Parts: sequence; structure tokens; C-alpha cells
Amino acid sequence: MTKLNLEGYSNPLSPEGKAALVTPTPHHYGGHFLFVDYRADVEQVARYLPAPLKPDPTGRAFAIVDELVCVPGDNPELVYDNPERTRYTEGVVGLRCSYKGEPGTFMNAMWVSKDWSMTFGNFMGWPKKIARIHLTHVPPNHPVIRPLGVGSNLRGVVDREGYRIVDLSVRLEKREDDSAAPKFGWLYSVRYYPAMSPSVPATKQLIRNRISNTRAINVFSGEGSVEYGYSDNEELLPLKPVEVIRGYSYNPCWTTAHTAELLETYE
Repeated sequence: MTKLNLEGYSNPLSPEGKAALVTPTPHHYGGHFLFVDYRADVEQVARYLPAPLKPDPTGRAFAIVDELVCVPGDNPELVYDNPERTRYTEGVVGLRCSYKGEPGTFMNAMWVSKDWSMTFGNFMGWPKKIARIHLTHVPPNHPVIRPLGVGSNLRGVVDREGYRIVDLSVRLEKREDDSAAPKFGWLYSVRYYPAMSPSVPATKQLIRNRISNTRAINVFSGEGSVEYGYSDNEELLPLKPVEVIRGYSYNPCWTTAHTAELLETYE
């Protein structure tokens, strides 16, 4: 077996490894989430889950629009040295589910604003696409916008390839204890890479991962709404809410590392 003479955590590999698109894990995250918890048609949720995942019996799902700062464990100073490589925005549609009775979440659709986040997501089986994602940013000091708090109206949108595909809003009504922030549990995902030839077969794996160092602050809840729009390259409309439970705004942080567990290998 030939030893690879190029370095890097991901392509593009190079003599010193500096050209790699993705930085090595662990990755440490912090930012601002707009989160809407809702119920969808449980039969539709089941259609979107890879076997043998089972939907939450009540069709629980959620949508998120967020902005994040991500730094690698081996170079947290990157946030100062090259901030453009650490900051991005994201949209998520998640489905509550279980594997052999163990509850968790399957991210059915994800969009991000940076290529390095998309590429790392695909390593983990998270179905990320590049999109234009924006959310309300409330500065702590402003002449006409009052600080974020009870009464604030917040909105997040995802636009891709000429279509507005997610439109989410939260009107803050109550300051919550930090423990009230939504939880994710096991993160279930499918790592799928198509076959390139008979000698280079496809990879089809159901895996799960659990994030660590989770913490949330500045948790507010209130009336939430989410609408999914038509696109010729998305399948979101069947997952529309039949009941919105609650909206949230909060500041989370967590760490993602190489802790994935292989559950199933598909034919």
C-alpha cells in the first residue's frame, strides 16, 4: 500500500496541509438560534426518515435559522486571525425520531453560507447546501432598535437558487430559564457517497453522534411561525406545520468531535 505524500484534513490536499477546506475536529461553536418547535403530519415525517428510524408519535419537528462562530480545537485564534473562516449562517429542518427506542433528531434539510461548513456537514451525513441565509440581528446599543427581549420580533429566512424556501419568525413573550432551551439528543444521519464504478462502491451508512459542551444562555420563548416555500430542488412542503408549539431565541454553544457510531450499513 502506497503512503499518501500530501497532507490535510480534507481536500484539497497539499504538501503542508494548509489548503484543506475543512479544519480538523474538534469544532467549537457558539452563536444565536431562532428555533420554532412544531408538529407535522406524522405520516409525512415517517416518509422522510431513513429506515429503521421511527418518527415521534406526535410528528414533532422543528426549524432553525441561526448565525454561528466555529473555531477548530487546534487553532481557536482563527477567529481573530481570519474571522471570515469562522462565521456563517445556517438553516435547518429537523425531525424528532428514535432508533430502537433511543430518541434523537434527524436533520432532514440544512443550508449554510460557507463551503467549509457544507463540506464538513457532508462528512457527518448532514445534508447541507449553500444558500443565502439571514436573520434579525439586534445590536446591544442602537438609537431606534431596542435591545433584544420580551416584545422583540425576530425573523429568519433561507433563499436558494431563486426561491425563498424557509421563512421563520418568533415574537418573544417570556424570559425562560436557560434549561428551557431545546435539546437534540442523538443526532442521526446518513453518510451517503455514490458509487463511482464497480470497483469504487457507494457508501451508505446510518450513524449517530452526540455533541458535547452544550450550554444555552439568554433563552426567550414566544409565538413562533414557519413557512416552507416551493423550490424545484427541495421537498419541504409536506413537512409544513399542522401545529406550532413554541418559538425560541437563545445563544447556544457546543463541541462537535469524532465520536460518531456506526448503526447500519445499507445495501
